[in-house]
Amino acid sequence: MSTHAQLPHPSLWPTTRWRQLALRIGRQLGLIADQAPALPPTRRQQLLAAQDRRRAEQRRAAELARGHR
Repeated sequence: MSTHAQLPHPSLWPTTRWRQLALRIGRQLGLIADQAPALPPTRRQQLLAAQDRRRAEQRRAAELARGHR
């Protein structure tokens, strides 16, 4: 027996559908930029973006070091 209350899980309106509707309404009202992503980035996408930023910073630092010699 579970100590947690069982909620009716399979809903007619999944979360992604609510999010899409909220984004569409927000865009129509001018509250959300049109370029805003429909879904938040995944953990993998966040890690890859951070890696790219670090590499770009290292490249800029190396270029500055070369330029100041």
